[in-house]
Amino acid sequence: MSRESESPDEFALVGAGPAAASLAAALARNPGKLGPVVGVSYRVASRIANSLGLGTPARDVSALRAIDLILFHAPMQQMRILASQFQEAGLDWSRKNLVFVDCDAGPMREGPMAAAASAWITRCPIPGKLAVGGHGTALTAAIRLASRHDRRPLIVPSTAKHRFDAAMLLGGAAITPLIDAVAHILRGTGLVDKEATQMAVMLFQTTIQAYGRSGRQSWEWHVQEPDREKVESQIAALAEREAGVLRDLLLLGFERFQRHEEVAAVLRHPPDQETKYAEAGT
Repeated sequence: MSRESESPDEFALVGAGPAAASLAAALARNPGKLGPVVGVSYRVASRIANSLGLGTPARDVSALRAIDLILFHAPMQQMRILASQFQEAGLDWSRKNLVFVDCDAGPMREGPMAAAASAWITRCPIPGKLAVGGHGTALTAAIRLASRHDRRPLIVPSTAKHRFDAAMLLGGAAITPLIDAVAHILRGTGLVDKEATQMAVMLFQTTIQAYGRSGRQSWEWHVQEPDREKVESQIAALAEREAGVLRDLLLLGFERFQRHEEVAAVLRHPPDQETKYAEAGT
């Protein structure tokens, strides 16, 4: 079987950690297609294959010698262990297509494995939506696999992978502390934990839904100028770290939407009266 095959007769799954419950396992559930299952150990490979009810657990990497398409899912620590095993396997990597599913290739793209074509598949926040990227025949294989779950997967240019990941981070884990900060501030006003959490969640949901309907025009100050003194007093009412975050986010809005430069200038260089507001809030 060549790397140019339109529909590979067999592919392998390499996994560790929760691989059996991963997207990679879902993509691999194709009776008659899944061949060797490789893990950081034979015990792990057996557990994955038994959980899937498909594939054949392999005792070592040599089981991949005749397989051109290989799916991966492993945490980075285990990926390093796998990479060290693969580097010593003596396989012809120039004929291999490596597809990394909901995981980072890391060291698997180094050493002899660098000769392989590689691609990636990951979930998107939109339910049922998958994003795919990579190059060469690995990308073709990844699109074909992803299309079994998402008829029109999102194709991300290989040069934009890090930007795509950054967007997922900024819209995901990066804002969790911000939501928690809002809940913390609300608890400081007398709300109980559950009320504070619910209100924080509703604030973000309302803002997100408005943006979904109207885009940039949903921004509160898209046209109307903010009340500078009110904004300054709100910033001054917060602890130093939270005040800095709020100030930076407001400046990001003024700069990104190119609005209200005079207010932005004041926030960049707050007047001495900010001390008065801080004392009033303590």
